[in-house]
Amino acid sequence: MRLATLHLETARYGDVFRAARLARVRRQMVRHIERTDRSAQKVEQALAKLTEANAPMDRLTRHQ
Repeated sequence: MRLATLHLETARYGDVFRAARLARVRRQMVRHIERTDRSAQKVEQALAKLTEANAPMDRLTRHQ
């Protein structure tokens, strides 16, 4: 990210730069959280399928 300024310290460490960087980090964190949530949902769905698939076997094992 480049800011239109002649003063390098202001461009690199100024309020505008920090605000822009904070906004970028926030977006990255939101994307990471969303990605983690999607992955967790996929794992929960897979576990539910596995539990459902193993349910008849559990019932048969108990009766023997």
